Amino acid sequence: MIKFFRSIRGKLISQSKTGTYLKYAIGEITLVMIGILLAMGINNWNQDRLKRKQELVYLTNLKNDLSNNIELLTPLDSIYKINISNLQKGIQLFKNTPSIFDFRTIDSLTSTYWSIFPVNRSTYDEMLSGGNFYSIRNATLKEKISNHYNLAESYESAFQEINRNGQDITNLNKELYPLLVLIDRLKQSPIDLKGIDTTWIHNPNSASYIGFFKQASFFTETDKYRLNEIKDFINNCKKLMVDIDQELETRNY
Repeated sequence: MIKFFRSIRGKLISQSKTGTYLKYAIGEITLVMIGILLAMGINNWNQDRLKRKQELVYLTNLKNDLSNNIELLTPLDSIYKINISNLQKGIQLFKNTPSIFDFRTIDSLTSTYWSIFPVNRSTYDEMLSGGNFYSIRNATLKEKISNHYNLAESYESAFQEINRNGQDITNLNKELYPLLVLIDRLKQSPIDLKGIDTTWIHNPNSASYIGFFKQASFFTETDKYRLNEIKDFINNCKKLMVDIDQELETRNY
């Protein structure tokens, strides 16, 4: 093709047909420009096609992460339901004038589960780090995904704060010292209760009695709070999965 154009150009020059040559040259330049523009258009189209294909892969992976998060959180949902029920039983047992030996049961019932808020966000973080998240075409879906992981961060922080405060109440509260000593003695064999104070057990006005209820109440309220966060996030995962499914169906994926 190049030889063909050169041949025509050479003949026009040799025949001194300047005007015709100029028209030909302009035509040749125009054809070259059209070719370049077509090539750029095809390249841009191909790049856009690859981006959209990658976007669908990311959306599919996000959906898998959401499903995985439901699997991670569902056992915690059951654990905190059981914890709340046990706490109520332990508190009631304590109120019913327990014997000293009942505290082995009371202690096991009035504990909590020091859990983090487990969230798999690998795909979301990968999209953010690579700048691919902002290329999601569906602006509404993009906002929902962003809000979902912002919610995850707030719940992660809440769980961490509950753990810190709860451990401070358990480990730094001097009022609970007689209870901790009693539990420790009850675990020994043979059990030796000599020299320890147990009068607080039936004295609602004692600091240790009040301290026990303070800790048990904290665990009860925070376990309920954790349970609500877990349920809310699981529901949010399910809703977002439906939205992603709809987007994938719309895109004929």
